[in-house]
Amino acid sequence: MNTGTKIYDQSSKWLLFIFLLYLSLIVSLLLGENSTGGAIIDYTNQKEISQNFSTNFYDTLINYDKFTTRHSPVLIIFLSLFEKLNFSDFFIRFIHLNLSLILPIYFFKSLNLVIKDKIIIFFLVSLIFISPTFRTLAIWPDSRLLGLAFFTISVYQYLKFEQNKKFISCIKNIIFLSLSAYISPNFSLFALFFFIKFTIYYKNNIQNIAWIIILNIFLSLPAFIYILSLDTNFLLKTAATNLDASSNLIFKNIFNNILLIFSIIFFYISPFYFLKIFQLNFNNNLNKNLFLSVCLFLICVFFFDYQYEYTGGGIFFKSSYVFFQNNYLFYIISLASIFTILNFINFKFDNFLLVLLIVLSNPQITGDYCESVIPDPIPNSEVKPFSADGTLS
Repeated sequence: MNTGTKIYDQSSKWLLFIFLLYLSLIVSLLLGENSTGGAIIDYTNQKEISQNFSTNFYDTLINYDKFTTRHSPVLIIFLSLFEKLNFSDFFIRFIHLNLSLILPIYFFKSLNLVIKDKIIIFFLVSLIFISPTFRTLAIWPDSRLLGLAFFTISVYQYLKFEQNKKFISCIKNIIFLSLSAYISPNFSLFALFFFIKFTIYYKNNIQNIAWIIILNIFLSLPAFIYILSLDTNFLLKTAATNLDASSNLIFKNIFNNILLIFSIIFFYISPFYFLKIFQLNFNNNLNKNLFLSVCLFLICVFFFDYQYEYTGGGIFFKSSYVFFQNNYLFYIISLASIFTILNFINFKFDNFLLVLLIVLSNPQITGDYCESVIPDPIPNSEVKPFSADGTLS
């Protein structure tokens, strides 16, 4: 058997395996999987708003900030179209599940631009299908997942630009990043990274830089009009329902975010280190990285106050409580995460900016989902009850 035939056979087996993983998502849809803990409650609250959009679109849009939600209305409006057509809740969630496949598809396409080994690519893509976050948010529609999917398309276009240097790839990157930001506003921050990279490349081409600036302004203008001019700023809302609903939680505890987000990043990049796609760089900066890692870790631990009862936190944070009823395992992994990420940054501006934007794009904490309630500020709106097991009553 020649090498080409062997690779084809292995690829076919991996495609079959990924298809079986997709079927497992269908089974999870039928069973109502909720691996992250708070997804059903979040979707229940979102569904109420979606039904309001279907019955009274204008008032819901204008009064959107009255709802206790920090999520963009774009996905909710999209889902409300199916509510308007009286689609069953199961079918609406089935549609969203299949839209979520944009993420693994473009993750595959992106990896295919930078990694030659197809088997490694299939392995990395398969990890998405077993991710608790992907599985849960695919089943219970959430703007973060679809926003990530379109963000992945924008990354794919940027990687194409890095290879072909075609201006059309730059334009597509900006357009898809804008779509991802409209669906999940936290991705808007990454426009800074791409803008810097594009302007550096086109520093001698004023016309292209002008087009980049004009396109960014044009695509962002509707969001600014909606949020600022119409005074519907939902971005500062809190999901921490055990606190006052009007509280602005941005940067309430940046040290929580550093430990939690770094540990989550560590979880997702670990396969890249295991497969030696990334490698730890033990160079002259080793002592500096160790010193900075320990100092940052100690400061974060001192101020850390994130509670297990809150939704989210990542697999390491949750596992530490599940198995040991304390934070010790989480702290150990967090220290390793900080060192690994600082090693990745390696005092390079591009890497530092990327990590900084990841941390800043997740500035809020999430509160006790067991108490989560979203009031209906629009009188006489018809909202169908939605039970905790995911069925309409």
